[in-house]
Amino acid sequence: MEDKKTLFDLSWPIFLESVLFSLMGSADVLMLSGYSDHAVGAVGIVNQILFSFLVIARVITAGSGILCAQYIGANKEKKDMKSLIFTGIFVNGILGGCFSIFLVFSYPLLFRMMGIDPVMYEYAKEYMLIIGGSLFIQFISMTISSFLRSYGKTKETMLISVFANLCNIVLDYIFIYGKLGLPSLGVSGAAIATAFCNLLGCVIYMIFLEKKIMPGFYKETVWEENKAVLKVILQYGMPAAGEQFSYTMAKLCIMAIITRIGVAAVTTYSYLNTIVSFVYLFALAVGQGSGILIGWKIGGKEREKAYEIGIFSTKISFSISMFITLGLFFLRRQMLGIFTKDQEIIALGIMVLASEFLLEAGRSVNLVLVNGLRAMGDVNFPLYIGLFSMWFFAVGFSFLLGIPLGLGLLGVWIALGLDEVFRAAGMAVRWWRNFKLTDAEGAL
Repeated sequence: MEDKKTLFDLSWPIFLESVLFSLMGSADVLMLSGYSDHAVGAVGIVNQILFSFLVIARVITAGSGILCAQYIGANKEKKDMKSLIFTGIFVNGILGGCFSIFLVFSYPLLFRMMGIDPVMYEYAKEYMLIIGGSLFIQFISMTISSFLRSYGKTKETMLISVFANLCNIVLDYIFIYGKLGLPSLGVSGAAIATAFCNLLGCVIYMIFLEKKIMPGFYKETVWEENKAVLKVILQYGMPAAGEQFSYTMAKLCIMAIITRIGVAAVTTYSYLNTIVSFVYLFALAVGQGSGILIGWKIGGKEREKAYEIGIFSTKISFSISMFITLGLFFLRRQMLGIFTKDQEIIALGIMVLASEFLLEAGRSVNLVLVNGLRAMGDVNFPLYIGLFSMWFFAVGFSFLLGIPLGLGLLGVWIALGLDEVFRAAGMAVRWWRNFKLTDAEGAL
C-alpha cells in the first residue's frame, strides 16, 4: 500500500507537468489556428524535426535518470551524486549547442528532405530559426528535470512548469496578434514566446537544483571520475536514446508519407497530435513515476516489489487511458472544432480518431513497461523490438495502407496502432521473463 501511495505521489505531479508541457506546444497551435492553418501545419513539421534532435538528449537524460534513481536506492555518497549531475548537465549542454548551430544553418536541406509545401516554407523557417536556435536550452532543462524527478521532486518540477506555461500563453497572445502596442509577429511571435519561457524555466530549474538538492554540484569535480560516470551513463542511455531516435526518424518518414497524401492531411495530423497528446499523458506520467520507484527498489535489492509495482502501474495506465480515449471518441467533433472551422479537416479528423483505441491500448502499456525495464537495467530489449516494429509496422504499413491502398491518414493511424500493440505484447512478455522466470531458475 505504501508503494502505491508513493507511486501516486510521484506520478500525479508528472502528469500535471506533462499536461502543462503539452499546453506550451498546444498554445502555439491553438493561437496560430486563428492566424493561419498553413502556419499550424508548418509548426507541426518543424516540431517533428526538433523532436528528432531532442531524443538525442535522452542518451544522457535516460542514462543519468536511471543511475540517479539506483544511486538513491543504494544510498551512494554525495561526491558520486555530484559527479553524475555535473556530467549529465555539461555533456547535454554541449550536445544541445552543437545541434542548435546545425539547425540554424541546415534547415533548408531538412525542409527539402521533408518535402514541405512552398506555402508553409516561410512559416516553418521563422519557427525553426528561433526554436531550433535555442534548442540547447531544452537539452539542459530536460537533464535537470530528470535529476529532480529521480530525487522525488516531482511537485517542484510541476510548479516550475505551471509558471513557465502561464507565461507562454500570455506571451503567445501578445506577440502573435500584436497586443499592448506591439506589432503582430505571427509565427515568429509564437516562437519568441516559447523560446523565452523555455529559458525562464531552465534558469529556475538550475537555481532549485543548486539551492535545494546539490549545492556546488559544478565544483570539485574530478575529470577522471566524470569520464567513468559518463561511460556508465552512455551504457544505460544509448540504447534508450537509440530506441527514441529510431521512433522519431520513423515519425519523420511517416510525416513525409503524409505530405504525399496532401496538405489537408498534414494540417489534420498536426491538430490530431495536439489532441491525442492529452490522452497518453496519464500513461506517460505513470510510466515515469513507476520508473523512478522501480529504480529505487532495484538499487535497494527489492526485486519482488519492483515487479509488483510494474504490474500494478500497467493495469492503472491501461484502464485510465481507455476511459480517456472513450471520452475523446464521443467528443472528437467538438475537440477538432476548437482548432479549426475547415470542414474537410474536421471530417478527416473525426474518421481518424475512431481508430484511436488501438493506438492507446498499446501505448498505455509501452510507456509503463519500457520505463520499468530501463529502470532495472534492461535497456537493450526495448531498442531491438522497437527497431523492428517501428519500421515494419509504423513506416511500412503507413505507406502501404496510406498510399497504395488509399486509406490516407486513417491508414497511417492504423499502422501506428499496430506498432504500439506489437511492442506492448513484447514488453509484457519480457517483463514477466525478467522477474518470474529468473526467480524460478534461481530457485532450482
